[in-house]
Amino acid sequence: MLFRLVTGLCLLCASLNAQTSDNSVIIVGAGLSGYSAARRLLENGFNEITILESSGRIGGRIYSVPLSNGMVDSGAQWVHGQVGNSIYQLVSPHFSFGSTPVDLHYPIFVISNGTTPQQRNFQSLYSLGYTVLANISTIRLPRGSLGDLFVTNFDEAIAGPLYRHIDVATQDFIREEIHKETNGYYGTSSWFDISARLNFLSEFADGDQYLTWKRQGFITVFDYITRRAPNPSENLNIDSRVIFNKKVTNIRYNTNDPASRSTVTCSDGSTYTARHVIFTGSLGVLKKYHETMFTPALPTRKVSSIRNIAFGNVAKFFMEFDNNFWQTPGTTFLKYLFMWTDFHKNQAIATNREWMTDIAGIYAVDQYPNLLQIFFGGGNTQMFELASDETVINDVLWMLDMFLPHLRPIPRPRAVHKTKWLTNDNFLGSYSYPSMDQERSLSTIAELASSIRATNNMPMVLFAGEATSSEFPSMAHGALDSGYRAADEIVSFYG
Repeated sequence: MLFRLVTGLCLLCASLNAQTSDNSVIIVGAGLSGYSAARRLLENGFNEITILESSGRIGGRIYSVPLSNGMVDSGAQWVHGQVGNSIYQLVSPHFSFGSTPVDLHYPIFVISNGTTPQQRNFQSLYSLGYTVLANISTIRLPRGSLGDLFVTNFDEAIAGPLYRHIDVATQDFIREEIHKETNGYYGTSSWFDISARLNFLSEFADGDQYLTWKRQGFITVFDYITRRAPNPSENLNIDSRVIFNKKVTNIRYNTNDPASRSTVTCSDGSTYTARHVIFTGSLGVLKKYHETMFTPALPTRKVSSIRNIAFGNVAKFFMEFDNNFWQTPGTTFLKYLFMWTDFHKNQAIATNREWMTDIAGIYAVDQYPNLLQIFFGGGNTQMFELASDETVINDVLWMLDMFLPHLRPIPRPRAVHKTKWLTNDNFLGSYSYPSMDQERSLSTIAELASSIRATNNMPMVLFAGEATSSEFPSMAHGALDSGYRAADEIVSFYG
């Protein structure tokens, strides 16, 4: 009897040891959150880590591409703020950031009929518009969309004695301009879809909102996440754990058996198993594939968050020229803002250039004197992405010739780069934003971020990525933080 009891205890101990020693992890996605999760796990002794990446590169929505003897950022471009920003805190002791001081200079307003209007009234209303946006953020529990609140408060302000002398056309131009810039910032088709209440529940890291990587590109951050920099001898060799071109199609898990491994199946038929799976794919991918991606199906409340938290898209077009023909001697150029007349807007639509009417303006790029950038959101980004580079070049030259006749002849760019986030099946957009559907459905980021746990509370399937960051959604540092958070859940379970 004693022998049987001892034998039974030994088998139980062996079983427990097998469970605790198997702390294998599969990370889906080699972007910011995937790499930060891998870093935190490796630092805590979790060595059985596999990263499955659907494309042939690391970075995810960090995508720096060579142009103009440097790197430009197709995806995340700026580090937004210093205070409380984990990316800035990680890198700044060893790297000196640049800046695009867009908040310190007024833009130059131009109209599609080729005229450059008297700037004072435009700049006055433009400044007022951003004051209105800032004031909305101070409203306690605002009701309605960001667009509704802006229009109401802006129209009330311009009816006052300081602005009533400004003509209606200028008022309309500025209202539309700030709408387009807002769409470009959030990746939205309309600011009437942005929940004002949810938007201002998220945090913003204080400080310079447009810190740049100079000519190195955002991809530089991976040197610091992996600890290749500043001391190469401390390299965690995360890159060696990445398997490229592994598009995940299914994650099968069994919460009733804590000792089981989850099985991850890829589009090429290959399978991988691990105790824990961290999914870091975009919200766009979850929206399209969650019903087939997870077996069993995800919980109802998580599905509600996937469906109702919005996922927008931002488009960029970089153009390198032989010289900065737009630069006026003695001035610092940052951006032209384009005011479309109804006639020229209709002309653009009639000639299959409708996407161009979403463009707010054209911008300088920090550290690149011969580079211009178009940056926009709106409902026509897919039209832009599907057009060939040659078509976009011709369309942009047509637009510049129309808006900037004083710079004729407009030269042809020597090199360009066009983004394609919406039509890329690995992303299906750029980043999340708080929608009115999310507000109405009471869907939460916390639910989107919540883990699928086994009966013993072990996290089996975890979720990371910018859309799962309650504090900094849509931000690159929110993505980084979410990877740490997912890894910490696993570490604490064994702790």
